[in-house]
Amino acid sequence: MPLEMQTPLSALSGVGPKRAAALADRGIATVADLMFNLPLHYQDWRSRTPLTELKPSTFAVVEGRLVGFKERPMRGMRWRRMATAWLEGAGGGRIRVVWFNLPAYMKGRMPEGERVVMHGRVGDAPDRGLKIIHPEVYPLDSGAPPAVRPVYGLPAEIGQRVYAGLVAQALAALGGRIEGAMPAALRAQAGVMALGEALRMLHQPPADADPAKFEAGDSAAHFALAFDEMFAFQLAMGIDRMRAARRIGARMDAPAKLTARLLETLPFAPTRAQLRAIDEIGADLARTHPMNRLLMGDVGSGKTLVALWAALRAAESGWQVAMMAPTELLAEQHYRSFMALCGALGVPAALLLGKTPPSERARTLRLLASGAIPVVFGTHALIQEGVALRSLGLAVIDEQHRFGVFDRARLKALGPSAHVLLMTATPIPRSLALTLLANLDISALDEMPPGRTPVVTEIFTEDRIGEVDLIVRAELEAGRRAYYIVPLIEGEEEGDERLSVAATAKRLGAGPLGGFKIGTLHGRMRPADKERAMREFRDGALDVLVSTTVVEVGIDVPEASVIVVIAAERYGLAQLHQLRGRVGRGAAASRCCLVVSRENDARARLDKRLEVMVRATSGAEVARADLELRGPGDLLGARQSGALPLRFADFIRDGRLIEQARAMAESWLKRDPSLELPDSAGARAALLRMLDFGFSLGDIG
Repeated sequence: MPLEMQTPLSALSGVGPKRAAALADRGIATVADLMFNLPLHYQDWRSRTPLTELKPSTFAVVEGRLVGFKERPMRGMRWRRMATAWLEGAGGGRIRVVWFNLPAYMKGRMPEGERVVMHGRVGDAPDRGLKIIHPEVYPLDSGAPPAVRPVYGLPAEIGQRVYAGLVAQALAALGGRIEGAMPAALRAQAGVMALGEALRMLHQPPADADPAKFEAGDSAAHFALAFDEMFAFQLAMGIDRMRAARRIGARMDAPAKLTARLLETLPFAPTRAQLRAIDEIGADLARTHPMNRLLMGDVGSGKTLVALWAALRAAESGWQVAMMAPTELLAEQHYRSFMALCGALGVPAALLLGKTPPSERARTLRLLASGAIPVVFGTHALIQEGVALRSLGLAVIDEQHRFGVFDRARLKALGPSAHVLLMTATPIPRSLALTLLANLDISALDEMPPGRTPVVTEIFTEDRIGEVDLIVRAELEAGRRAYYIVPLIEGEEEGDERLSVAATAKRLGAGPLGGFKIGTLHGRMRPADKERAMREFRDGALDVLVSTTVVEVGIDVPEASVIVVIAAERYGLAQLHQLRGRVGRGAAASRCCLVVSRENDARARLDKRLEVMVRATSGAEVARADLELRGPGDLLGARQSGALPLRFADFIRDGRLIEQARAMAESWLKRDPSLELPDSAGARAALLRMLDFGFSLGDIG
């Protein structure tokens, strides 16, 4: 049977069950996975360093004769083998060579006495000389090593040579049958090399390749992969736009009596951004096509009011609404907000959670199925078996990136004609969102409600933690509350207990915050215990909450006025901004203290990310800086949560590429809207690969 891109790796020679399992754990299960797992680095084996010119703490390529090979068990770890030898240079000099735990492929095959080329790290030897540590060895008698050698990110069970051999085997078997998404005519028009040629170049670089450019992704081959990927993505967007235009949505154009009363009776004045978003959503709901809108805004910008207005608009038009939140506390918070603002308007609402008692759940399900309850709030409990709504017209999903693709699709499946409103506090540059989320209309809340005090952000080195603790104590003594965020749960993960939840809570309770009530929160706690800790903090039974980042999406605690982030250099900008959003939700001035680890002081002082946090106060500023510093990254959540599987396109460097790919995709869809032509075979296969990778089209179903 000929090898194809979707052939399992087990079909390749040399891939047994053990290797197949190790690669599958890294997401490499098919020939396509093998091909698209590009090298992380490229080693230049063309220039050799004389042994007499070697310097410690550098990587070098050296040539000489291998002599004096010895192998012995390592002290204290007799199951591991240590090997040593000497490399004698042609121009004089020699250096010790050391392998800790000799690779399996080298055992019994060491070319002693032969001339070899080596690549490895140079280190200091005990005799004040130098040594080469764990080098790769190529015997010159069997031919010259590759001029530029790719280095892959691999599991320990798979050696670099083994993997390169599998790639070579696949390339030889596939020949010219590696088909890209772009039809040949379009590829020629754009002057882009064929996908198979690009993959061969990246896995088997030519002798004149520039390793630095290859490593930076700056080559014609990288451009070809990025263009092909973006063309497939834009095809998916175009197909979805055509599909959405054919759907009939739940039209909501009844007289706006209740929504008008809501806005008239609010105890505060909505911001201009909220009113603009309300107008945009209202116009969508009145149309015959389903709304598919993303509501973006910082924590505290007023997304909930906009969502509740939309829910009320649906209810007064005779439709039902389901609003799904990632945690029970957040669902409860939305339910309470709705009852406080809309309860007097006579619109019944229900709360459906995992902990809802069976009798109450059964009653709620009956009323939802009959249409007697127009608005329901909940968690994943909304999409469990047995839940049915008579006439779902609006699905609202808060912190949408916290839900998987299929979770969102199951909620929308409760009402095929339902409008969808997604909400997120993740800062995304509007320009990038318009590019990536072309199938979503976007409403941005770009101003904060009056009365919100900007959070002052400061950077402290670890040796000033006592000063930070005093800041927190002063806030607690004034009747306010505090968060401490740490990266580890118990400390055993990285052998650094001082960065753990348990050790931090113990230190604070025994010293600087003695006498105050301190609680803990982390991901290994049972859901009921996590909910209890957050509820106690919200209600004032706890003064301090020591937590990992699970508190990122949480509850509204206006009394919390200070958050301390320990080892702040470990977090991304978007995550730091989300954490900072836990405070500054009340009238009191609030602070965010970023504490930098001792061993990272010098680097972190120059870390532009942390400087941005001090300077930037809005999510838009943070998002722009994050994009400039590291690219789009994981802006919308993890792969399993429906993030975009764009691995090769650079959204800063490739702006023109994205525009060109979109224009070409739209042109091709006019010619072949169903991708039925023979020339569209590669496009169909590419779209299937994107779906396998976790991609979901813009309207989630």
